[in-house]
Amino acid sequence: MRIDAEALRHDAAQVSSERILRKRRRLRGLSPAELLVVEQTAEAVGQAVASCLLESAAADASLEAVLAGLYPTVGNAAARG
Repeated sequence: MRIDAEALRHDAAQVSSERILRKRRRLRGLSPAELLVVEQTAEAVGQAVASCLLESAAADASLEAVLAGLYPTVGNAAARG
């Protein structure tokens, strides 16, 4: 089975962005520079989680099957990690 890593990473980035948008009111006291750091950190965490899932799937057939079901590759677009 193959997992569309690009789609997984895209979803991770989207979730990070949505979470930041939901917390905008709480973050309004931050300076623009501080807000940028928070946004970049959230994005990095999301991408790290995606990478961890892909690495774990390489060693766990059950996880790989679940992720491949959620993020199947199409045609020759197979991508790992």
